[in-house]
Amino acid sequence: MTNQPVVLTEHVGDVAVLTLNRPHALNALNVELLTDLVDALRAAARESGAIVLQGAGRAFCAGEDLKETLAPVTGTAIELRAAFEHLQDLTRIMTAAPCPVVSAVQGYAVGGGAEIALTADFVIAGPAAKLKFPESVIGHAPTGGITGRLPLMVGVLRAKELLLTGRWVEPDEGLSIGLYTELAEDPQARALELATSLAANPRRSQSSVKKAIELALVPTQEMNLQMEIDMASYCFESEETAESFKSFQERERNSR
Repeated sequence: MTNQPVVLTEHVGDVAVLTLNRPHALNALNVELLTDLVDALRAAARESGAIVLQGAGRAFCAGEDLKETLAPVTGTAIELRAAFEHLQDLTRIMTAAPCPVVSAVQGYAVGGGAEIALTADFVIAGPAAKLKFPESVIGHAPTGGITGRLPLMVGVLRAKELLLTGRWVEPDEGLSIGLYTELAEDPQARALELATSLAANPRRSQSSVKKAIELALVPTQEMNLQMEIDMASYCFESEETAESFKSFQERERNSR
């Protein structure tokens, strides 16, 4: 283990490249990563002509780190709710950012990680990209606004199928149903190339068009985000969720 930051920020010209940097945990979300990513995205949105969001190692982001907790200090519903707010702040920042955001999905994008990737304005997937939404299968619930955005991307019936079965989506299918903008052999290199070209465009025009699209498609985003927090909090209170998480942790220990 090193003391490197869990989110690395590199500036390439006018592009801010943000790298989720917990490769040993498949960049799974813990409180530190969630908090630092919010801060890094907020700073990049203020200062950059475009943003690239990517993960270190073989995953973009494996979702919530179920081996830890998003309420490590008190374990209370209030602390957990605050973590959900941070996750939703990622959606708010990316959708409201005046500059384009490009995500590079080179590997696993699971649950909250998939939500983060798909909130970007452009999603570049690699040949090893694997995406799924397992929340409802393990007794959880989505908390990043995907229940509002996914039906707009893939249609209502396909969104229900993906969110209720929790199955894996391979790269070709993801492209064909509208989850990805394009496929690339090296999604991180392609994301930087695209972001660099976008950063050269007139900023006021880019920002205006992006804002108009977001307002037209998801005018009820805040209502949807609030509903998701209530839904997730309700699910976390159940005994079956606690048992599901316990089973997962036991499987992880036995697999070592």
